[in-house]
Amino acid sequence: MRLVLASLLLVPSLALAAPEIEMPAEQVGLAPAKEEPPPAQKRPTPKAKAKSTTTTAQKPTTAADPDAAAADPAGATRATSTAGAHAKATTTAAADDAEVTKAAAADATKDDNADAPQTGNVAGARIADRPEADVSVTTPAPTAKPRGKWIEPYGAIAGGVEMQSLHQQPGQNTGTQNPTVAISRLGLRGGVGSHVTFASEFEASLGGPLGYGSSVWEGQAAIAIRDQFVRYEHSGFAVAAGRIDDPASFDFVSAHVADLLLSDLYTRDPLLYSGADRGNGLWLSYLLGTHVTLGLTAHSTNPTGITGTLIIGGKLQPFDRPFYLAAAQVGNSQNNLPDQNLHIYFASPSVIGHWDHLDAKAEVQMYSLDTQEATMDDQTIRGYNFRIGARAWTPTTIGKAAVFLNLSRNVNEILDPTSSKYRLPDLFHSYTVSTGVDVDYHNKNGVGFEYALVDTREPDHHTRQHYLNLGTTYWIEDSLAIGVRAAVFAQQLSGEGMTTGSRSLFVTARLVLD
Repeated sequence: MRLVLASLLLVPSLALAAPEIEMPAEQVGLAPAKEEPPPAQKRPTPKAKAKSTTTTAQKPTTAADPDAAAADPAGATRATSTAGAHAKATTTAAADDAEVTKAAAADATKDDNADAPQTGNVAGARIADRPEADVSVTTPAPTAKPRGKWIEPYGAIAGGVEMQSLHQQPGQNTGTQNPTVAISRLGLRGGVGSHVTFASEFEASLGGPLGYGSSVWEGQAAIAIRDQFVRYEHSGFAVAAGRIDDPASFDFVSAHVADLLLSDLYTRDPLLYSGADRGNGLWLSYLLGTHVTLGLTAHSTNPTGITGTLIIGGKLQPFDRPFYLAAAQVGNSQNNLPDQNLHIYFASPSVIGHWDHLDAKAEVQMYSLDTQEATMDDQTIRGYNFRIGARAWTPTTIGKAAVFLNLSRNVNEILDPTSSKYRLPDLFHSYTVSTGVDVDYHNKNGVGFEYALVDTREPDHHTRQHYLNLGTTYWIEDSLAIGVRAAVFAQQLSGEGMTTGSRSLFVTARLVLD
């Protein structure tokens, strides 16, 4: 009797199990109720949404349907459920295909400049703003690696030949040089988790503004540290510490005159005289909405510790600017350090904005320079530099065209050239103006023109400098470009009737790893 009862109880169990054996989950689109979806399909990222949904449409889902199981425990209606699941998957795939098609059409008609990589916490700022392929404190972590640890190289290598022509004062007979030029930058950037990023970059320099070279036998004599910083970003706030650059302090420039990474006389000097700031300090920012970023950069260091010091004018014997007084000690002291008797406090609040066809930035650089730390009754040099710049771009019949304009105005106090205890009643005034245009006739290939004026005034002395650049770039590969550029530098000094300067023609190759 017990054997008969056990047989009767076993038959319904076999009947319920039989459909699952004959129709595996891969065929009917169902799986055991306790099986969890694979982690990769739980929460697809926005960029992978179309791909993930399409994959789900091609493969059966792994989540069991409790309503269907309750309605048909023997599996008789699973074929109907399977047909419904396939119909739903087909509809989802069609919708995804339509969404992808719309996205592709939008990308085809969108401005190429708007597709440039976004740079971190600064709204709309792009790496394209920095054609020297530099990594800024605003450069973001790759979106594909939001978790864990990551590290990757970046940099640029440029080289070629410079053909020169000098225009000198009567009596000067400096021979013309036609040097082969080279500059390289190489660094590592990385991140830890979703909020921390860092970068470290070194440079083998051009060897002076005219590229006469810094090489020695089997080596390179001038190795410089460019950026060394760590950055934390969360909820619109960002802070970076180390050797940093101030993104609001760099003028807009032509992308087609950066063949030597903006390191030569014709492209570097206008940036420095307008207030381009890189050095040891802190950088803070807050993303205000989607278009505007508020920023603050602060330094407390030796004048040679930041590039922003170069805007300060006024003679300190025997040098034209305070920066050179501190730098003159390098190489002359036992430890090869700059003059530690000078110290500067430098702060720069800024605002950066980005819209569909317009970029703009404004900043006030305020500073106080002590030229005699060992003396308590000396006078400091106080001043400010107001900067503003804008760039607009639009598609045209011949390609994408962009135009930019930058203005800066610096005013600072002047000390007695022979004694820091006395401040002169006169002030040092300077301003810079730069403008230019780029025309990209095919992708990144194009032609660019840039003009910059630097005007300085102090007691009994007035200097005006002109910088002109006309260049073209042809990209053989996405990362390799050939450049040709003609450049002119002209200087006019008060009391001298003759204009001096130089002219150069550059033919270069540039590799960018970004």
